[in-house]
Amino acid sequence: MTRQEKGLWTAVIVLTLGMLVMGTVMVVQGIRPGRDEADAPHDAGQEEGSTIATINGEVITDKEWTDALKRRYGSDMLLQMLNRKAVYAEAVVRDLTVTPEEIAKELAAAMDGYDSEQAYYDEMKSQLGLTRQELELEAGYRLLLEKIATSGIQVKDADIERYWNDHREDFVSPEKYDLSMILVEKEAKANALLDDLEQGANFEDMARAESTDSFTRDSGGRLGWIEQNDPFQSEDIMNLAEELDIGDIAGPVQVEEGYAIIKLNDKQDAQAQSAEEVREDIRMQLALSEADPLPQVEERLRNKYEAVIIAEIPAS
Repeated sequence: MTRQEKGLWTAVIVLTLGMLVMGTVMVVQGIRPGRDEADAPHDAGQEEGSTIATINGEVITDKEWTDALKRRYGSDMLLQMLNRKAVYAEAVVRDLTVTPEEIAKELAAAMDGYDSEQAYYDEMKSQLGLTRQELELEAGYRLLLEKIATSGIQVKDADIERYWNDHREDFVSPEKYDLSMILVEKEAKANALLDDLEQGANFEDMARAESTDSFTRDSGGRLGWIEQNDPFQSEDIMNLAEELDIGDIAGPVQVEEGYAIIKLNDKQDAQAQSAEEVREDIRMQLALSEADPLPQVEERLRNKYEAVIIAEIPAS
């Protein structure tokens, strides 16, 4: 999967996790509820009628701003706040925690396909406006909810082994290639550029000057990390990449948009998870398949802890 496709896919996944609630506190041994909003210091300078912005001689007050936010996001945000308080209360009762290591593993899976950890966080910030801490908090909440949902569900060892035997390829990361590309319309042009590269021309400078691919051109032709079996990439390009050594340049390869010259920047061998990690992942997958849907678990916990919405939320 290419970097832009991976980014869009991850954006969809993150968005489905729900709106984030600020003020949640993560501690080293796990996560627990944050302080109540009532504990936060009050800013006397931001009264309901105070002006927070002006335009064309008109003012926008703090009350107008907060009412607009409530109309658009109020119901969803309030529901998420209630969900978190109910889930954290239940976690205390059941003595359940989520460790930093578990959160790191969850985020590492989301980062697969990115050039680096920083590249993932940068893209999540630019696409969704989410900081690293917010992503960690949301991953921790999701993992804690899953632990509550699957608490008490027993998965047999035989079922784990059967699932593993049927889905072994799901627990092996295939070989990956860090590729760059120069794309042009004509084969003759591609051959001429390839000759220049063989004479010592700089690949990145040539990509910026000559490539017709709008996504990779400005980054010196960088495609990023691509899995060997990526269905979105040209099979001919991936077959050629498999034969290259790091630093090699080859082509041209005919693709739908023209002719491509590729460079192998780096590669990673196929990697398999440890048996212990695989069994735990399968156990959770099978347990979740038997558990109630997570929204139902959240609703049940809100009812258990007697969530009541007292104030009316303005209609959108």
